[in-house]
Amino acid sequence: MNDKFRTFCGTPIVDVVEYIQEYILNDNDVEILIGCDSQRHAERQVYGVVIVLYHKGRGGHVLWRKYVEKYEPVLQLKLINEVWKSVEVAEFLKENNLPAPTFIDIDLNPDPRYASNTSLRECIGLVTGMGYNVRTKHNGALAYCVADHLVRRWLFPHIYIFIYVRSQLHNKILK
Repeated sequence: MNDKFRTFCGTPIVDVVEYIQEYILNDNDVEILIGCDSQRHAERQVYGVVIVLYHKGRGGHVLWRKYVEKYEPVLQLKLINEVWKSVEVAEFLKENNLPAPTFIDIDLNPDPRYASNTSLRECIGLVTGMGYNVRTKHNGALAYCVADHLVRRWLFPHIYIFIYVRSQLHNKILK
């Protein structure tokens, strides 16, 4: 697991444990947030797991890792896989004597009108049973939003290129 993380811009990280230790030494007012999201692509499920080194009120530094697995058609299993991948990263950090994450952010909706609510209690139990704090959608969960952005960017890069070009043109028109 140590050799597959990258910075948000895509720069490979040789040793993520050393990277996080050094980052925390330089700024001890850092919260560690972990989250995961996934998207279906053909017969594959693309998972994006993120570690956000978050500075309250000042943003965060994002590290990410991508997994590609066989497509999981059952929503509840897909959601549990997302949560489990986040817990695995938290356990990896713990095994390497790094601080526990402040929160594991999960992509589950507490509103019973949504399908992801069916797995809410199981996933919260999984995370809290492993000794971590959990946040859900609409309760300030930041890390899963970053993971969502990343998996969408990997699958639909042409959309992001279009948005970037359009914003650049808009900025030129305003000048």
